[in-house]
Amino acid sequence: MLTPEQLKEIADTMYPLLSRLTDWITKDIIERMIACMDRSEAIGFGETDKWQIILYQAAAGHYEALSAEIQRWTGKSEEEVRKIFLDAGIKAWDADNAFYVSHGLDSVQLLKNEHLMNILVDCYQRTNGEIKNFTRTIAGASQQRFIQLCDDAHIKVMTGAQSYTGAMIEAVNDLSEHQLKIKYPSGHVDTIETAVLRCIRTGTAQASGNMTIQAMMDNGWDLIRVSAHLGARYGDGGENPGNHAWWQGKLYSLSGASAEYPPFRETTGYGTGPGLSGWNCRHSFGPGDPEHNPFQSYDDDANKKAYDLSQVQRSMERGIRKAKHKAMATKAAVDAARDDAAKKVFTEEYEKSVSLLQALNKEYQKFCKDNGLRVMTDRLNTAKWNREQAKAALRTETMMDNRNVDTV
Repeated sequence: MLTPEQLKEIADTMYPLLSRLTDWITKDIIERMIACMDRSEAIGFGETDKWQIILYQAAAGHYEALSAEIQRWTGKSEEEVRKIFLDAGIKAWDADNAFYVSHGLDSVQLLKNEHLMNILVDCYQRTNGEIKNFTRTIAGASQQRFIQLCDDAHIKVMTGAQSYTGAMIEAVNDLSEHQLKIKYPSGHVDTIETAVLRCIRTGTAQASGNMTIQAMMDNGWDLIRVSAHLGARYGDGGENPGNHAWWQGKLYSLSGASAEYPPFRETTGYGTGPGLSGWNCRHSFGPGDPEHNPFQSYDDDANKKAYDLSQVQRSMERGIRKAKHKAMATKAAVDAARDDAAKKVFTEEYEKSVSLLQALNKEYQKFCKDNGLRVMTDRLNTAKWNREQAKAALRTETMMDNRNVDTV
């Protein structure tokens, strides 16, 4: 079983990697867009063919450069995801194994249990496969975005609807305000950051959960304890899987055959998006007994208040990351601009974005202090999850190497 705090922060080491990728994409588009628009100034309104040549040459250059960057990024992200899964698997199993030993059952080494290792490796491979599927779509989507932004700016300038400087400012603002999106087969759209982080959190939660269930079946243990934390999701407040505050911290029957304890899957919604181990869920579970409950019970009003505060905090963190991205984008425009008037305006925009960032940081620090919340500097700057990589981690990594987990 992983603790709620571990599940909360388990994927935070991906924030810097994701930030570097999105910043690289935005910076490359801005540099190429300004160069493209500078060349277009000598083109008359009716010379569409000349503009198209310039535009598509620049778009092809962006696609090629981004494809190479994604390849480099994927190598780094795969290694980070690998470490996340190793740590999650080891910590989850250590907690479950300690429970079995305390109840007179034999200790089982993770590396020597083929069922458990297969579960961990399978979840890792599927998660990495999903991330690869996301990134495969990025280059094409970014190229189309580049073409659209440049075309829109070119038409506005050529028709006199906007000045060159005004069109460039609008395009840069659009880039900094709206992160590149990933579209799922279902039609749902997410930012790259949201899609990747949700994928990793869900994958690690499922890996630890499936390992727990396999070990319980191997040991003939039916009672299952779900973790609890203050600020659990409460959904519509009803007695259903979407109300995590309702089912957290309780004992369940894994088989569903118990007359005393409710069925695990049906009550918690384990394996579904809104339920236990679903979308960004911070709950975990492990073998349990009626005599020992390490989790505190929480008052509904206190839980609701904590959850609502956490949502405000997350929103403020997103705002800060967005402001940082805006500052980076306008600085890239300052550096790329050759037109003095445009450079002056971009510099003013950059100074505004820096001031906004400072104000948001100050507001965030005050909000956390006033409400007794921990400042999540990892989500705002560099993410660090304190990894205790002992010999067990190294042995597990060797085991995963032998199973060719870098292939999907």
